[in-house]
Amino acid sequence: MFIDSLNLNQVRIFECVYRTQSMTAAARELHLTQSGVSQHIRAFEDMLGAKLFDRINQRVVPTASAAMLYENCKKSLTGLEDAFAELQAEKNQLAGRVHVGMPTEFGYNVVIPAVAKFTEKHPGVRFHFRLGYGAEMNALLLRGEIDFAFIDEFAMDKKVKTAPIYDEVLELVAAPDFVKKAGGGSQNREYFESLRYVDFSKDEQILRRWFSHHFGDDAWRLPVRSTIEDSQGVARLVIAGVGAGILPGHLVRKLEREGTKLHTYKGKGSPLKNTVSIAQLRERSHTRSVQTALEFLTKEIEGASKAKKN
Repeated sequence: MFIDSLNLNQVRIFECVYRTQSMTAAARELHLTQSGVSQHIRAFEDMLGAKLFDRINQRVVPTASAAMLYENCKKSLTGLEDAFAELQAEKNQLAGRVHVGMPTEFGYNVVIPAVAKFTEKHPGVRFHFRLGYGAEMNALLLRGEIDFAFIDEFAMDKKVKTAPIYDEVLELVAAPDFVKKAGGGSQNREYFESLRYVDFSKDEQILRRWFSHHFGDDAWRLPVRSTIEDSQGVARLVIAGVGAGILPGHLVRKLEREGTKLHTYKGKGSPLKNTVSIAQLRERSHTRSVQTALEFLTKEIEGASKAKKN
């Protein structure tokens, strides 16, 4: 590649000569001799096979080639300078980027409030979020595109280690008017099979999981009227009275705080839970900012999970 023969020092000298429009000023700024600067520019021109400056009346006048090259060099050198500054800042205080993957609703309702607390303490740290489910997070972790991820129950690659962090309660809910129209009789099999439902997927997996957990049987006739692969979408359908549906408890609480009234079907026994885990690539090294954020979010979200149980 052409870049293999590139001398970064010559690029820096070219940038300075172009910016100052003077060999003398560039030499002064770079603590070099004027003849040294001139030699570097000639060597750079020879390597490129292009004339960068015309020497007119003891002045250097940039050519069109120099103008094009300068714009790109300036961006690259500025980018390098910013990156080096960020690395140095990391040594003295928490700074830099943290790349996090998470499911949409869990991320919005649980992760982001915890991140907000972290950034109050460490304003120099920037977060970049990727939204998706287990399969997507698994691929992103393996490619090194995220530092860690929050995942629901999914069999990750053996190179990825996971640790449970939060028990997400799954609730069957419906709009009050929907429940009223359905009649308030005994909430038995006949009653539940008479309802309309909305679900995340066409195979009704989560809906049937709720009935299997609470009633020990998944061979229910459940008329699903709409499917949508998004918790907010299910919530909107439920609120509109299209049918009853499964929502994570933290989303139900959020909607209730916002003034939305929902009826929650209790079922039998303990609540159905979806365990959320934190996942990261084994043996991957983290910057101090990433490691600190990982530890803080783990502690904060585990604490929120325990508080929810009490």
